[in-house]
Amino acid sequence: MVKGLVRDAVQIKMKTKEESPLISVYEFCYAAGLGLRVMGVPEAEVKKLCQEEDFLKLKEKVQEMAKKSAAFADYPGGIRLQSLLVGCRYKGGMTQEAYELLDMGFCGR
Repeated sequence: MVKGLVRDAVQIKMKTKEESPLISVYEFCYAAGLGLRVMGVPEAEVKKLCQEEDFLKLKEKVQEMAKKSAAFADYPGGIRLQSLLVGCRYKGGMTQEAYELLDMGFCGR
């Protein structure tokens, strides 16, 4: 898996006019990291989230934070990012690459 392609896919989905959902654990994790950064979640809290081994629990926590946040309105493509995160229905399992992608999104790489 090429992490740069996952990053690019999420960035494209944030800009397209057509609805294009997140289709993998990898896309969700990159988008989650970016969303956590947009929301201003402290790094210590993000590290705590990265200890979650169950993808569905991680997804649920991120989705709850994203639903309640108004920070997306001030970020270019933020409303679309919020919609991608909250609307994600994908189910899967966490891998080392998924954690790395979450970190990439949070760190802005």
